[in-house]
Amino acid sequence: MKRLTLYLSLIFTALNFSPFGVNLCRADEGRTVTHSEINWSELAIKDVEAAYQLSVINHPGIHDVRNPGFAKQLEKAKQEGLKLAVKAHSSQGFAAAIARFRTVLQDGHAGAIDTLPSELKPQRSWPGFSTVWRGDALKVYYSELDTVAKGDKLVSCDNTAINTLIVERVFRYYGEVEQPGSWWNHGWRLTIDDGNPFLSPLNHCTFEKADGSVYSLKLNWRIRPDDVSSKLKHAYNGDKLPIELNWPLKDIAWISMPTYAPNEQQQADYQTMLSAIEQQHDKLMQAKAVVLDLRHNQGGSSMWSEQIASALWGSEQFKYGRYKLHKNTQVWWRTSKGNTDYFGDVVASYDMASPWYQWLKTTHESMQAAYEKGEQFYVEIVSAEQQAMPKNASQFTTPVYVIVPGQCASACLDALDSFKLFANTQLVGAPSSTDSTYMEVRLETLPSGFAKVILPIKVYVNRPREKSFYYQPDIKFNELEWTTQALVKMIAEL
Repeated sequence: MKRLTLYLSLIFTALNFSPFGVNLCRADEGRTVTHSEINWSELAIKDVEAAYQLSVINHPGIHDVRNPGFAKQLEKAKQEGLKLAVKAHSSQGFAAAIARFRTVLQDGHAGAIDTLPSELKPQRSWPGFSTVWRGDALKVYYSELDTVAKGDKLVSCDNTAINTLIVERVFRYYGEVEQPGSWWNHGWRLTIDDGNPFLSPLNHCTFEKADGSVYSLKLNWRIRPDDVSSKLKHAYNGDKLPIELNWPLKDIAWISMPTYAPNEQQQADYQTMLSAIEQQHDKLMQAKAVVLDLRHNQGGSSMWSEQIASALWGSEQFKYGRYKLHKNTQVWWRTSKGNTDYFGDVVASYDMASPWYQWLKTTHESMQAAYEKGEQFYVEIVSAEQQAMPKNASQFTTPVYVIVPGQCASACLDALDSFKLFANTQLVGAPSSTDSTYMEVRLETLPSGFAKVILPIKVYVNRPREKSFYYQPDIKFNELEWTTQALVKMIAEL
């Protein structure tokens, strides 16, 4: 089976993209364009219309007989985006219109994202405290108010339950409301103000302390000080470890994989870690636990998790497990001109010595041939080569605990598929995110230069993990702190 994530899982969580192609200077006037001179409504309307049209031309869903409602959903996304676009008179109004177009589709691999530079964004405001979602509640993570303490739970604001507010105010512009992982990923946004003109700041909130006592507070919104960011460094996924195998306790091994989209140095780190796993395999076999740490992981290429699984459980055992899982899976590549040309550019820029090069070249040639015939898809059989059953089951039976953050999707979800092939694996932490069957995104700049459309170029058919499936943790970890220290303590007590 040959698979490669071409654009390296760009869409989940923060969505922080550089505004490539953005130019704030008018060449004909030789001066910088100010915020007030930009017609944000006009830009938003044109971008939503363009994002819709590019999706019609390139998105696999338009021709996907398994998803007959996609065209109607895309039309609804356009109409919802345009409703806000006509009223967008600021950069954040523009951003809200783009975000609404995206969230109606409820798919991190579709829609559009704004790429506004920081100088066009207002400063973030807060009410003096920051929150995180843990389990089934929104809790205070950091506070500079004497009356609000870390760990206090928000019960309601403006006489409306917190869950209802998150659905109405957060999920209207971010995430996917039916995904528990999205609540972990985006719930904190309820208590910040990024200047969205279509949301009025909350006025007062009710809190519950650990002892069950309740109190109310009128909110005083102000610019959040810059130094607060450092206080929130560990609020998202805890501390970020390097790619490595280490032993925080003598009988607990810790394999940290914060990314599957490694840069050159991180690729070398993966090779070092794989060598360490091989050299220490006997010790790993005798350990109390092996922890696979996916905190901060936002996807990339699934080949990294496949190599880890092969190194731990055995290459033959892993390959056979993957074959059984995917033997009926197909990949349908959408052969629009834009998608096919994009794939050609990928091939042209790829190292010919790479083991992936021939597959990339063959896939592009097949897409090109299908395009020239007027066919909408090139169909690739994922697991054409049958794998023989290994003579022996994997001898690696040490308990394996995979730490799963709420944003785990794309290649991070592929990793969970791989690790859960084996009975000694348990998931720890939060519910994962989800994938649709539309994958391998490319981005195309929209007319304003301040946004990009998200275009998947393939669709999985007969994928075992169905659309919108997410993993629930075998062992929940709903504590405020997701630091390595806290997690090591929890694992040691299992």
